[in-house]
Amino acid sequence: MKNRSLLWLLLFLLAALAGWKLYLNKQQLETEAELSKMTRAFVPVEVVEPKVETLANHLEADGIFLPFKEMFVISETAGRVLETYKNKGEWLNEGDIIAKVDDELLRIELEATQANLAKLRKDRERLTNLIEGEAAPKNKIEDLELGILTAEAKEKGLKKQISNTSIKAPMTGTLGMRFIERGSVIGPGIQVAQMTNLEKLFLMVKVTERDVLNVKKGQGVRVRADVFPDLNIAGKVTNIGLRADNAFTYDVEIEVINPKGNPLRGGMHAKAKFTFDANRQGLTLPRKVIAGSLQDPKIYVVQGDSIAVQRAITLGGIYGDKVEVTTGIREGEKVVLTGQLNLVEGAKVSVVK
Repeated sequence: MKNRSLLWLLLFLLAALAGWKLYLNKQQLETEAELSKMTRAFVPVEVVEPKVETLANHLEADGIFLPFKEMFVISETAGRVLETYKNKGEWLNEGDIIAKVDDELLRIELEATQANLAKLRKDRERLTNLIEGEAAPKNKIEDLELGILTAEAKEKGLKKQISNTSIKAPMTGTLGMRFIERGSVIGPGIQVAQMTNLEKLFLMVKVTERDVLNVKKGQGVRVRADVFPDLNIAGKVTNIGLRADNAFTYDVEIEVINPKGNPLRGGMHAKAKFTFDANRQGLTLPRKVIAGSLQDPKIYVVQGDSIAVQRAITLGGIYGDKVEVTTGIREGEKVVLTGQLNLVEGAKVSVVK
């Protein structure tokens, strides 16, 4: 009986102790909740003033290299290919023969035309002598002159056709593709080869409507290819688009001399760096003052040394860790540099030196 009483007493004491512990924990949680609801009277912040600085107005745009010259070689004749002289990848000068087409029938026709022309010229010579001796009327020579002119025109046309049977390179460059082989039969207008010249390249970039107004034809540009990030290449703006595309951007064409050995190829990606009016003055702030995004930038300005007021601003350019502010701030105003995360409109602040 005595043992049972002790057991009940022990259980009572344990229950009382657990209840007391729960009461203390509740009191502590309520105290912490009350503390969390308390607002600090002053939020410590650091401030900075806008500065007027000389800006190097830069613009970087991504683009793709295109060949300076690229064209298809088109056949101007019909017939069977007798021989090919150049293969893919070979360098050709303008006028080099790529292939030869059968011209035997054209040459036979040319020989006949030349023989007829020689006869007509002899007849004209004899008739001229007769006319001078008044043995033939003068109007007889008109028919001969007309026949000679017709034969001469035919001779010239046949020579041109024979010349076209030698398919020649229309430009200087590399033979990228050849679509014919010995024995192929071709006709006028058929593509027989493709040529590309990579001595120069065009870098095609797109810029916004705001930036395109600063780009000038003939302006120097620094170009850096993605495959050669340490190689700076001089470029020059050769053309600026007159009309925006569906994304409201404008094409800018930059001419680049391909470095020695032609390491760059069409289709490679590169960045073009434009510099505009390097002596322009602008109002700048550290980039970290921005509360929010660069698309919708806002800052906190300290008014009366203790009140934080949120203000929308307009950005010009971004220069590393600084931004140009075009509207929304003036010189001499104090802008919150650190502590923005703890601020709301109208919060009291304490400026930390």
